[in-house]
Amino acid sequence: MKTKDVQLVVMVLLVALAALAVGRLMLNDRDVDEHYAVIYAGQEEYQRIPLSEPQTVIIDRNGKHNEIRVWEEGVVMHASNCDSQDCIHQGEVTLENLETRILGGWIICLPNEIAIELVKDEGEDE
Repeated sequence: MKTKDVQLVVMVLLVALAALAVGRLMLNDRDVDEHYAVIYAGQEEYQRIPLSEPQTVIIDRNGKHNEIRVWEEGVVMHASNCDSQDCIHQGEVTLENLETRILGGWIICLPNEIAIELVKDEGEDE
């Protein structure tokens, strides 16, 4: 091999390593937002919210009202006009209690046909 051939191979390897490093950094940045709340209305997905974007979602449909709060650590059914209020009594779903709750990552309002699922990134080591 000539000197220029060796230099070319070294340059290609350096570019490949740099691309790999940049790709890993971008992947790690994306993983930060992998925890999210999925809200279902009826049988349709209504909204998917990353926990990194705290907000309150109000759903008014067919005279049924639900207020859902999403924050960095979890989700809760804050208010509902259903008669039983079971969805309110189910409490918060958080990243910490997700595995120990009876309903797991779910909060369900049967009368108003609203369900919330907290989805935790499985690829993250904690």
